[in-house]
Amino acid sequence: MRPATARLLAHLGLEPEPPTLAFLDRLIHAHQTRVPFETLTKLADYEPGRARGDFLPPLDLYVDRMIARGAGGLCWTLARGFHALLVDLGFDAAHMYMDPGHLCVRVELPEGPQYADVGYAAPIFRAYPLFEPFTLATHRENFTYEVGPQDILVTREPGPTKRLDPTPRALPEFAERIRRANDPAVPTSFLRRLTYSRFVDGVWTSLRDGALHRFRPEGLEKTEVALADAPSVLADVFGADPELWKEAERQLERLPAPVSDERA
Repeated sequence: MRPATARLLAHLGLEPEPPTLAFLDRLIHAHQTRVPFETLTKLADYEPGRARGDFLPPLDLYVDRMIARGAGGLCWTLARGFHALLVDLGFDAAHMYMDPGHLCVRVELPEGPQYADVGYAAPIFRAYPLFEPFTLATHRENFTYEVGPQDILVTREPGPTKRLDPTPRALPEFAERIRRANDPAVPTSFLRRLTYSRFVDGVWTSLRDGALHRFRPEGLEKTEVALADAPSVLADVFGADPELWKEAERQLERLPAPVSDERA
């Protein structure tokens, strides 16, 4: 294994095993419960990515920030990192894309091709057969995976519906889509949001929109958070580096103003 993927596996609390469905399920569960879904590093990566012409951070940097600073990422970085981990563990894995914008992983196993997704802030804790429908429900959301004769529709409620192309693809094929996902001209871009979410003591917890949201079984618990207090909340609640929030705030201030909402 590469040093970065070996460190990522250790961070998930697992050791190398043969590439089986059971091991894949454990990898997904560990990743979903330990790695944050957050926009802060997307903002931090914007200017270096624009200079490189490639908005995905180097794999070593991605893993370093995760371990040392409590960072994670959005679907592009999360799926890229998880795919690299699977390949180094001996899995036959490729990327898949959902329109209008999401990256996930296809894994070929004796049981058949599997849908593996760690890039949704959604209740997906295992792999699912790629061409079989399923539904998931938690106190936070409903997730529906519908397999039709022509396409696969993935719906979150609350949330959008996306169309999955099950064709296995390599990451370089998505270069233009990654560039568009980092276009600051789009008002609804994740570049315009400060969000950090992960499980804390078994409860999905999210710092966004000026509040701390805890999705408890008995209902949503919402606590208002002043903008100036967000970095300390990030540290106190999530154990993450408060500078992640401050760096993202500074980058948000430097972004050019959005021009329209036509591509939202």
